[in-house]
Amino acid sequence: MVLLALVVAYAVSWPLLAPAGWAATDYLRTGLAPSWPHLMGTDTLGHDTSVRVAQALQVSLAVAAGSAVAATAIGVAVGAAASAGGARVDALLMRLTDAVAAVPHLLATVVVVALFRGSITALVLALALTHWPPVARIVRAETQKVMASGYVAASRVAGASPSRLVRHHVLPAVAGQAGLAVVVMLPHAVWHESTLSFLGIGLPPEEASLGTLIALSRADLLLGRWWALAFPAAALIVVTVAVALLAPAGRRRGRGGRGGRGGSALQIHDDGEAGPSPEAMPSPPLPSTPALDIVGLTVSLPGPDGDPARILDDLTLRVLPGRVLAVVGESGAGKSTLADACCGLLPPGAQVRGRVVLRGTVGHVPQSAAAAFTPTRHVSRQLAEALAAAGRVPDARRSVSDSCLEVGLDPALADRYPHQLSGGQLRRAAIAAALATGPAVLVADEPTAGLDAGPALATLRLLRRLADERGLGVMVITHDLATLASADTADEVAVLRLGRLCDLGPASRLLGDPDSPYTRELLAAALHTESPGAFGYTAVLDTAVLDAAVVSSSS
Repeated sequence: MVLLALVVAYAVSWPLLAPAGWAATDYLRTGLAPSWPHLMGTDTLGHDTSVRVAQALQVSLAVAAGSAVAATAIGVAVGAAASAGGARVDALLMRLTDAVAAVPHLLATVVVVALFRGSITALVLALALTHWPPVARIVRAETQKVMASGYVAASRVAGASPSRLVRHHVLPAVAGQAGLAVVVMLPHAVWHESTLSFLGIGLPPEEASLGTLIALSRADLLLGRWWALAFPAAALIVVTVAVALLAPAGRRRGRGGRGGRGGSALQIHDDGEAGPSPEAMPSPPLPSTPALDIVGLTVSLPGPDGDPARILDDLTLRVLPGRVLAVVGESGAGKSTLADACCGLLPPGAQVRGRVVLRGTVGHVPQSAAAAFTPTRHVSRQLAEALAAAGRVPDARRSVSDSCLEVGLDPALADRYPHQLSGGQLRRAAIAAALATGPAVLVADEPTAGLDAGPALATLRLLRRLADERGLGVMVITHDLATLASADTADEVAVLRLGRLCDLGPASRLLGDPDSPYTRELLAAALHTESPGAFGYTAVLDTAVLDAAVVSSSS
């Protein structure tokens, strides 16, 4: 940075500080060798070489910077549009990118510049139009990762528009890559401009640039005037070295990116292969006006071999207003896939039958609370964004404070970054963000994951209170049966096994004395009681066996 700053300072200041006559034609000082006061000598027209090199640096750096910024802007626009525009737009723009990249840069630039010879604007556009494909590919990859993140999924469920997603999530994430692209492209553009000017199809000879000075030095070399080539070439090398040294620092800082439609907004955690399914249990009759109505839902996702694997099989559930439904089951039962289906977050390629009916909007609390927030912005700003998406912004600051207080979070903590909050605090902030849109149904995917017993109980009781006070229908996806039983917050419990409804009934019965052998074994394993059977193991091993194992291992 210091070296580049010195080069720029020399280019800008020296033509202003040099004696007035040094930039003018003076045949009395033609071809002077480097000496005092002309330390770089003079050219065939009597111009001081040091001034001409500074003027050439101004032009070359301006052309390079303009073309690098323009190429990066085109690349960012194409890469972001390809990732956020869906499969067809992505395919079209990537084929266009491949077509442009397939044409040799110098040849394409020569064709464009030849049509508008001597125009700096044409030179900048020619360089920009031939150098954006690498940037587009990098930005597309980064954008795809951003659009697949949890905080983008949370924003989508909260009603954020595509333009808002781009402004608040995509552009900040790719800014580092874009800045790095400009830095890396600068010397490339300087050399291209110099090459074109040297060949005589870039800038005219009277326009000082590094390429034109090097081109004009050919006649001087025959007369032994080596300085006419040495100093412009040295300036070209110094600029290249300065930017090359700057690029690694930019690369270290530029790795912050984390690309929308058509991409999976949340990772499907319970997507194991479907095996033999137990007999589905029909749902008992419920009132006809549930907040969330799931009827005959069957979801198949592409497996590792490309064949669809059935994750949910003919599932029927209902969530009533003011009631809490807990969906439990072992890993691979399809719990998170059910949450994604309710929130419209299933990945592309998912095969879906049945229907999910929402009477109102849905709020989504992702499994990872940290993934619900952009890591580079304060929590309060993101809560304000969710409130704005719902049109609830008469007093944004007060609304954020009220949202925090409703979930038991100190509003002062919302002025911190997500990583500065504890797991329990971040979970409450995620619930506040989900509530910002005024949903009729709240889907909380593993809300107690990673929390100690106290915060886990408090989180479940908070969901219970919200259901009572707001009249929300709440679906809690959890494998933590012990905490669920201790909290005594669920009205009903649905047990999934291999994607099918295995048991459904009041929480008092299913968490106390269930009838289904599978549910009894699931509860026994969760509560750490001895109950061999369906799982093929006892939940608590005899301490003598553990001691024997330790002694054997030590031996």
